[in-house]
This record gives sequence, structure tokens and C-alpha cells, in this order.
Amino acid sequence: ATVSVNAGNKEGGDSDDEDEETRAEADEAHEAHVEDSAESEEDNEVPPEATPDEPKKLPKEDVEVDTGMADALIGYVCCAISVVGFGSNYLPVKRVDVKDGVFFSLCLSCGVFLVGLIQWAVCGFYKFEPFAMLGGVIWAVGNACVPFIIQRCGLGVGQLVWSVTNMLTGWATGTFGLFGKEKDAVDHFGLNVGGVIVVLLSLTPFTIMKAEAQTVDVEHLNADCEEPSARSVRRGGGSLHFVAGFLVALGAGVFMGSNFDPPTYLQQIGPPEHSKDSLHYVISHFTGILLASLAYFVVYVLARGRGSFYGREVVLPGLGSGILWGIAQVGWFKANGILSYVIAFPIIVATPGALAAIW
Repeated sequence: ATVSVNAGNKEGGDSDDEDEETRAEADEAHEAHVEDSAESEEDNEVPPEATPDEPKKLPKEDVEVDTGMADALIGYVCCAISVVGFGSNYLPVKRVDVKDGVFFSLCLSCGVFLVGLIQWAVCGFYKFEPFAMLGGVIWAVGNACVPFIIQRCGLGVGQLVWSVTNMLTGWATGTFGLFGKEKDAVDHFGLNVGGVIVVLLSLTPFTIMKAEAQTVDVEHLNADCEEPSARSVRRGGGSLHFVAGFLVALGAGVFMGSNFDPPTYLQQIGPPEHSKDSLHYVISHFTGILLASLAYFVVYVLARGRGSFYGREVVLPGLGSGILWGIAQVGWFKANGILSYVIAFPIIVATPGALAAIW
């Protein structure tokens, strides 16, 4: 019996050992299966960048280049709008007798202000900047000289002269940092200067040209120094009147070329006091134009009395001219903000003169 028990115990011990070995082998086989499954899933996993539902992300540099090109395109489109507007804004009044032009300037300013109100509403009634009104006042001073210039030089010659001076003033302001303006960066300065020289040369022939003689009624001139018996004066390339108009056009161009400086100064200061968006100074600028033109008209009426002119036939053409000018000026604001002075000024102020000469 003792032998049988011992034998049974021996057989039981052997059986337990075999069971442990079997369980160990089963565990090893399970672990190996899990590892193989994990490796298989890793091999079959689709890389994140290859997932068809996710668009491939562009490098940051490519995005910046695309944005810059889009902005530049917008800037050049605004330049084109300004060129057409400035080159055509006096067409509505070309066949209208504006007499001395003072009342016409007031009507034009009203049209400009109307454009400013619409732009202000469309852009969400941004902050009004009183200091930016100074730019409008500066422009209005130059614009007050326009009737005098056109009567003596003609529309084409007069606008070419004040446009070139306008361009030089704005270009120099941006290039050399004048009047508080930060210097504009120019990638190809030599080409930029070459373009300015070409525009300057285009002014030279007008100093010696002999335009065909024209007759102007003395009563329609601002000057009151003529003799009562002199009913008409002749004006041409070599006449005193042409020279006077030419010189006044140069001065008017300086004022016009400086009209963006006050709003640009505020734009450079930036947030939180002022906006970085160039279009957020349009209504202030246009308000300055209207107030200065209104003040000039009041002084004119008080000084001339019954001799002042304010005919109803000038109102609609004047408003039309102002609307065209206002649209062009809004485009110029945007072009300055995107392209800078040194690029926008030569394009916008040099080209409209040629278009005006065609008209």
C-alpha cells in the first residue's frame, strides 16, 4: 500500500509539472500572437499625410508668398481705378461754363464727401480722426488753384504739370522719409529713380510748347487787374498767362503730393490709439476737403458780393466730378497701404495726365 501511494504521488507530481509546462507554452504562444498582430497593424497603418480626407498643408513660406502676391494684385487694381478716375473726373464739366470755378470746387467737394460717407458706412463707421482732416485741407488748397490753371494752361497741360510735381513730392516723401513719413523699402532703387527721371523729362516740352491761341472772356478769370476795355486775352505756350498757370500748377502739385502725410502719420503710430488700415482715414480726409472748400467759398462770396457765381447748371456736373475723384482717392488710399508711396505715387499721378490730354 505504501508503495502504491508513493507511486500515485509521483504520478500526480509529474502530471502537475506537465500542466505548468503546458500553460507556460500557451502563454508564450499568446504573447507571440499579440506581437505579430501589433506588427501587422503597424505595417497596414496609413501615414497621416497620405490620408485622403486631410488636405496637404503648405509650408508657411508658400502661404506668405501667395498672400503677398494677392495683396500686390489688389494694390495694382486700385492703382488702375485711381488712374481712370483722376484722368476722367473733369469730363462731366468739360462743356460747362464754370466761370471762375469756385462754386464748381464746392460742388466737387460735396461729391467727394458723398463718396466718403458711403465708404464710412460700408467699412462699419470706423473711428473719426480729426488730425487726418489736415490732409484734406492741404489738398483743398491745391485744388482751389485748378480753375486758374485750366483757364491758362488747358486741362491736358495743367494736369500733366501738377501731376508730375505731385508725384515728385509724394515719391520724395516716401523715399527719404520726409514730413514724419517712414522711409519706404525699395527692392530696385535704380529702376525706381529711372522711372522718376523719365516722368521729369516728360515735363520739359511743356515749358517751351506753343499751344494754339485761345480766347477767354476776362469776366471769367479770377484776376481783376485787367483794364475794362480789354474784353479778351490771348493765351498760348509763350504767353504770360500760360507761364503763370504753369507756375501755379507746380505749387498745387506740392500741396496735392503732401495730402496723405497726416493720415499716414497716424497710421504709423498704430494701435491702440489709431488704426493700421489706410481706409480708416478716408472720411476724416474727405471731411477736411469739404470744410476747407466751404470756407473758401464763403470768403469768396463775401469778397466778391454780387460778382460771385453759383449757377445751378454747375451743380450736377460738379457732383459727378467729385464722385469720380472720390472713388479714385479711395483707391489711392488702399494702394498706398499695400504698395507704399514710392510705387503708388509714380503710377497714379503720372498716368492720369496722359489720359486727360486724350480727352
